[in-house]
Amino acid sequence: MNRVIAGLCTTLIVAALVGAGLWTIVDTYVVAANDGYLLESVATAVIAFGFVFVLFVLGARSDRWLRSPYW
Repeated sequence: MNRVIAGLCTTLIVAALVGAGLWTIVDTYVVAANDGYLLESVATAVIAFGFVFVLFVLGARSDRWLRSPYW
């Protein structure tokens, strides 16, 4: 039961963060129409995506975690 509650809370927190991010994008770039920070925001998003992708690739190529006694 604790896992279900933890999973639900995690899903709600992620959804809230995504919603806050989308609200910020809409408020900053659509409503205010301020292009001053658009390039910097896109560059930051690309760098963050690249970093997460590199971590994903490193984790996917690792076979050691499957052999640990925990699993």
